[in-house]
Amino acid sequence: MILNINDFIKLKKLIKEKYNIELHLHDTCSGQYFTLNSITMGVKEFINKHFKDKHMKVNFSDDGLSFYIN
Repeated sequence: MILNINDFIKLKKLIKEKYNIELHLHDTCSGQYFTLNSITMGVKEFINKHFKDKHMKVNFSDDGLSFYIN
């Protein structure tokens, strides 16, 4: 699943305002993935809910600092 740039900017702003965490987009030949510069309580749940509301599933890395959506 590819997230358009406008949706990414909105999500980046929400995460920065709510958790003071930077969200980064990485666009590669095989698709997109996202990284956070840190992790705090609630941010993973917030991201999961944000994408679940759009009928998308989030897959986080073991450390929770990166994820992709399908």
